[in-house]
Amino acid sequence: MDEFTENIFDEKKIEKAIKKGKRKTILTIVFVAVIVFVSLNIVNFVTYSYFSQKAFKQRDAYVRLSTPNGYISETVDTSGILGGESQYKVSKDMKMKSLVIEQNQYKYGVIPSTSISRGAGGSIGVTGEDWKITYKENGWRNLMFFHPNVTYQKYKHDEDLLNKMDGDRIYEVALSFDKPYKQSELPLYELPAMTWFWVNTYSASQLETFQQEAKENDWSSTFISEYEALGFSTNSPVFSTIKLDQEYKEFLKLLQTSVSQEHRKVYDTMRNINSDDIEILGIVIYGTKDELAEIIKKPIVKASSLGGVIDNY
Repeated sequence: MDEFTENIFDEKKIEKAIKKGKRKTILTIVFVAVIVFVSLNIVNFVTYSYFSQKAFKQRDAYVRLSTPNGYISETVDTSGILGGESQYKVSKDMKMKSLVIEQNQYKYGVIPSTSISRGAGGSIGVTGEDWKITYKENGWRNLMFFHPNVTYQKYKHDEDLLNKMDGDRIYEVALSFDKPYKQSELPLYELPAMTWFWVNTYSASQLETFQQEAKENDWSSTFISEYEALGFSTNSPVFSTIKLDQEYKEFLKLLQTSVSQEHRKVYDTMRNINSDDIEILGIVIYGTKDELAEIIKKPIVKASSLGGVIDNY
């Protein structure tokens, strides 16, 4: 009887030990799973944050370089696995105020998010009859530039169009010069506050391509678009005696940071050029039609292209 009772107690002890072991194993598995889950989320967050910040700097640099007085004004990030996607707005500073001109997106990270986006700015113009004008999402015209070392069949002149506009509004106008100028050589003693300088960053092969296109293609589509023109701006009046050293340093920094490989190639060339020696091919200025008229009619202006317009308040 005693042996039988003892066996029963032993079985109960064994069963109890097994249950205890199972509970311990389950708790260990849960604990490890929690630790792994938290660790993976931390790693994912750190990776996502790193690539998010890096991608923003690269994209913002690209926008600031290729959109006169443009910048990314807002981003909304969506995280994924070791990466993500950012919806962003591009705004343009129009002297009096800034306005959103378009919205876009970019992906980043080790495993970028997958999505599909459709849309494009509009364009008008019939080949041989009118300029192939393209528009931003908000309806503003994209600026046109004409390189002074390229001979075009026809040049854009928007003076007449500007004269028909309301004089109290603020207009954006791109002016292409008759030749490259160093700042000290510009025959303009004073430029208005917020002037964007179009810098000569083109290689000999690029100029050959531009010249070939201008010679062989219809004049309505042979120009340099706003997104192919690189430059930098200043938000204070510019006198011929003022140096643009700081603005040029920031320009080089943006070239080095930009997401565009072409921009980084430009940096490799421009970094050895002093700010006093850079060639200015044109400018983008802002003001009422009366304020702009004095500069547009200068002999050095080879072409003019009207861009954005805002109410002056």
